[in-house]
Amino acid sequence: MKKIIYSLLTFTLVFSCSDTDDHGVDVNNFNGESVAYYTGGVSGSYFVTSSADAYMIEVGATDLSSSDRTYTLEIDESSTATEGVDFSLGNMSVTIPANSYFGSIDVQGIFAGTTAEGSNLVLNLVGEGVMVNAQFDLFIVQLCVSDIAGMYSMTTTYGYHDFLPTFETNTQDIEIVEIGEGVYSIADFTGGLYSEGGPYEGAYNTSATYAEISENCGLISWSGQSDNWGAMVPLEGGENSVGANGVITISWYCEGYGENGVSVYTPL
Repeated sequence: MKKIIYSLLTFTLVFSCSDTDDHGVDVNNFNGESVAYYTGGVSGSYFVTSSADAYMIEVGATDLSSSDRTYTLEIDESSTATEGVDFSLGNMSVTIPANSYFGSIDVQGIFAGTTAEGSNLVLNLVGEGVMVNAQFDLFIVQLCVSDIAGMYSMTTTYGYHDFLPTFETNTQDIEIVEIGEGVYSIADFTGGLYSEGGPYEGAYNTSATYAEISENCGLISWSGQSDNWGAMVPLEGGENSVGANGVITISWYCEGYGENGVSVYTPL
């Protein structure tokens, strides 16, 4: 269950005449000179699966030529993606064939090297007639099939709450429910601290802390979740991941009064 979304920003070139090609770009000379440019925009997102096709970046020229035109590709020093690790390029140039307006660059993602956090490949187009600052920023991110829904035995070890040292740990069965592609709900995120039978239920009339999380390539993340008094966020320096044998570790922190803990989910 995966959904690959390609996102391109619209990039408009303004020329002095109104003739346009099939892409809606003016094919007349720019101030009397031929110009080469990235036709699809200046940025894009490439979600790399284990069987991902190459990402195609199109380069265009504003006029026709009777001979091939070849432009050099340079990886900008601001790039965080590494060639041979996150991606590969067939060559470091792009050619617009004779009597054509367009050529293309194929960037092949390397699934084993990419990460769920992603990295940026910044490509400079270099050569005579290239538009000033012809630079394309491609965000390359690993996209995995997510399948962590099911029943778990959850053991939570608390770092802080109002009733320590009692209720230092708690174990209970919990279901992780899929509510979207890579998105899941957990009905009792803080491991029983706030729910029926927990110390906060009797003292503060609380109920279970519902939360929604996302999982991609073994990384757990969430945002916009809260308890009765404030946001629930990832514990600084804590682990939030899916490990060996499907064991999930979630480290959480409640900003309102500082409750925090580490919950380990073992598949049943």
